[in-house]
Amino acid sequence: MATLHLMVGLPGSGKTTEAIRLEKACRALRLTTDEWHYQLFGNDFRKDGRNREHDRRHAAIEALMWDTARKVLALGVDVILDFGCWAREERELLRQRAHAVGADFRIHYMACSQEVLWERLRERNRNVGREAVFYITKQQLEEWSRRFEPPGPEELAQQENEAAGERGACAGAAPERSGRK
Repeated sequence: MATLHLMVGLPGSGKTTEAIRLEKACRALRLTTDEWHYQLFGNDFRKDGRNREHDRRHAAIEALMWDTARKVLALGVDVILDFGCWAREERELLRQRAHAVGADFRIHYMACSQEVLWERLRERNRNVGREAVFYITKQQLEEWSRRFEPPGPEELAQQENEAAGERGACAGAAPERSGRK
């Protein structure tokens, strides 16, 4: 059975790094929104926070990625959605969609302290346009941190109960919790 791997966490938490590792370990299709966005539209993310057009484009890319993921999961291949998925409601919808196409579902939560996030983002901001996609201010990180809904024990336990008796970290595997601090 194919598995939909969902990367969850704030910018700088290590989602894409972990997604790349999973891509190789699971022989999965990795879909990273920021990479597609940058290829299609360049760096259209504004430091002043006026990002309506960026957000609209990002949502359209995520919709296209889900359509691709749905088709690939139906073929029996694991998919990694590297979206961030800050809201529990969004994660629940993706879990339901995965199950609707007969796929398993795993959350990979990248927990990180604010201090570590900001340290990583400051370094990443120095490389915008080369190794990093978008410049993120400390104010934006703080605002997003207030909006972020980390997966709670009940949400993580739900996937553990669904995976009872399964094996490994890929294709129907037991859930993996990443706790980067």
